[in-house]
Amino acid sequence: MRFLKSFIIAILITVPLVSGCAINKSSVGGFNLVSVEEEKQLGDKFAVEVEKQHKVVNDPQLQSYIEGVGQKLLTGVRKVEFPYTFQVVQDETINAFAIPGGHTYVNTGLIKAAGSETELAAVIAHEINHVVARHSTRQMTQQYGYQLIATLLLGGNQGELSKLAADMFGKAGTMYYSREMESQADYLGVETMYKAGYNPHGMVTFFQKLAAAGEKNPGSIARFFSSHPETVERIKAIEGEISKLPPKTYLPDSTTAFSQAKAKAQKY
Repeated sequence: MRFLKSFIIAILITVPLVSGCAINKSSVGGFNLVSVEEEKQLGDKFAVEVEKQHKVVNDPQLQSYIEGVGQKLLTGVRKVEFPYTFQVVQDETINAFAIPGGHTYVNTGLIKAAGSETELAAVIAHEINHVVARHSTRQMTQQYGYQLIATLLLGGNQGELSKLAADMFGKAGTMYYSREMESQADYLGVETMYKAGYNPHGMVTFFQKLAAAGEKNPGSIARFFSSHPETVERIKAIEGEISKLPPKTYLPDSTTAFSQAKAKAQKY
């Protein structure tokens, strides 16, 4: 009862503040009604539903490879508050997505489209940093209200949980991040790649590829890449951030393991 009173007071007092908060892209802090522990619980619940709605690829070698890329990238993030997981799902859309709590899913379409491990890592780094900055729970609070989140955490209607998972993370998902959130995920993604040893220019080359693909076949790529002018602006901003980084020796753009993973993905 005390918890219920707390969240009702919080939602009444603070939701207007959340919706008006600007995002400082260089900081991963910020106001969030959902605690880290609550986000972990919420993420575990969503993961069960997501994996009912997306076919997880049953290929240990492919899954191990993606897990390895993800774990390598985690060495370059600002902080690790969640038990991240990385899985491949069968979907031709060029995309990856992360849900609250760090569960990250990579579409087979993304692996097929990536020209190198560096390009693949760029998209995963972007998604990881949506979690690092806790964008999903902030966006969910704005979009649906904290009361619904609290109800789900308390074991609310299972049908509502399934519907919400489909709405946000299904193939026709409706969860949009703000431009500021996308910009921050790009900014932090560049930083993460650099610190983890990946050449962040891979983000530029892959986004350029996505912009071109979006013009020819908009349905083949994730929606946040589908607006060409916005994508061009993002590429320029990413190039600007890369230009500020000190020179260093990077990991090879591709590996034998990447080639094997790409060949495996062609089967799905």
